[in-house]
Amino acid sequence: MKKALLITILGLFCFLQAFPQDKKPFITLDNLQLNTRADFTFDYYLGHDTVAPSSDHGFQGKYLVVALDGTIGSKFSYHLRQRINAPNIGFANTFFQGTDWAYLDWHFTDNFSLSAGKQVVAIGGWEYDANPIDIYYGTEFWNTVCCYEVGGSLNFKDKAGKNHFLFQVSNSPYINTAMEGIYAYNLMWYGNFGKFKTAYSVNMMEYQPGKFINYIALGNKLQFNGVEMYLDLIHRAELGRQKFFGQYLTALFGIGVDIGPKWIVFAKAGYDYNPAKLPNTGAYDPNDTPKEKVDFESIGFEYYPLTDRNLRLHLCGSHTSMDGISMFQANLGLTWKVDLLHAFIKK
Repeated sequence: MKKALLITILGLFCFLQAFPQDKKPFITLDNLQLNTRADFTFDYYLGHDTVAPSSDHGFQGKYLVVALDGTIGSKFSYHLRQRINAPNIGFANTFFQGTDWAYLDWHFTDNFSLSAGKQVVAIGGWEYDANPIDIYYGTEFWNTVCCYEVGGSLNFKDKAGKNHFLFQVSNSPYINTAMEGIYAYNLMWYGNFGKFKTAYSVNMMEYQPGKFINYIALGNKLQFNGVEMYLDLIHRAELGRQKFFGQYLTALFGIGVDIGPKWIVFAKAGYDYNPAKLPNTGAYDPNDTPKEKVDFESIGFEYYPLTDRNLRLHLCGSHTSMDGISMFQANLGLTWKVDLLHAFIKK
């Protein structure tokens, strides 16, 4: 017993000595934030002549999120984002399901790293990559895709910072129960070329064991002189059984314009298409309503009363059309982001 304890202590000592000893603490906390958003929403539905108009409205606590990041030694970093108010989309109504991500990075060279834990499933597109707290209206794909799963990835970043490639293996977003044994294989490219940026991916997602839906996702972004615009195209089809083009499609265009230091005016339009007739016939993508074309348009503004933009007021409206039914929505909300790490430190 004593011999085993001695070996364990010596092993731990050797492990700690493997890291360079410098003035930086072995474990650091570099970021600790609390992000919150609450909205008042008014929905108005208008359908066929036989369907009476209806409305829903009320206050909602949308997000209560804690995020933290730091380092362990000189080679490892850790990352956590936890939703406290409610779980994110998924099959298990548990606390861990409310964890957006919790993973470790091992930076074993200047250019290569390995990541493991609960991560964002690597699918291209800028709407998909945005922080949910910053999305007021999204495509049907964005609203339904389960984008956080446990897995691992190999990352490469060039020295110039222009290219980031990653290959990821994770649980499939189509998983319904734990230990189901279906996986996603994702190849992602982030490009940063000044004003133009890319978020492209090729994905193979199992929806049943050995049956795959293939993605090609192309996210394109332009940024210049206070203007940001992006165009996302996500095409999906069952591998080997369907013609690739003409199956599941999501398209999105968004633009935001800074009006002085405190105002942003934005507009957004999206389109989803799913030709599947029923969920249990042939390939089925649950991220879109079967046999439906869905489109929406929205416009609004954000107001930032503080120079650090950690307090935000938004007002926007949207129109969504699906199978002859229209929904009109108005949304007023307040978002605040608190840097807990430095909140009580006097400068």
